[in-house]
Amino acid sequence: MTGGIRFLCLALIASPLPARAQQTHEIRLERTGDGTGYRFRPAEIRVAQGDVVEFVVASGGPYVIEFEAADLRPGDRAALDAAIGNPSGELRSPVLRTPGSRFRLVIPPLSKGTYRFRALTHLAYRMAGRLVLR
Repeated sequence: MTGGIRFLCLALIASPLPARAQQTHEIRLERTGDGTGYRFRPAEIRVAQGDVVEFVVASGGPYVIEFEAADLRPGDRAALDAAIGNPSGELRSPVLRTPGSRFRLVIPPLSKGTYRFRALTHLAYRMAGRLVLR
């Protein structure tokens, strides 16, 4: 290696690029205290590619989380569907039956924007939420 190339390589190694740490976000799936409704808590979170979102059954159930297909571009739809792993249907989580059940989603490369989701098993209660990708 010549001196100039060696210097450039060392400079790149010594100058770390700013890195963002992967974050884990928890969304609790809950039956309301009076037992008349259901909710995600929080109902909206801000995420980045590579973040982990864990949907955790706190009470009630069963739950199936479904992402709103109508909002998605074809590439985003395919990436999100592939990231779900062990789905119960297209853009649907596995069935979460009991308190403590978890669905873990690593945010894949998606376009920035809002991704709506809902509890398919509790549509009558309008149990819905949003992931906002920065």
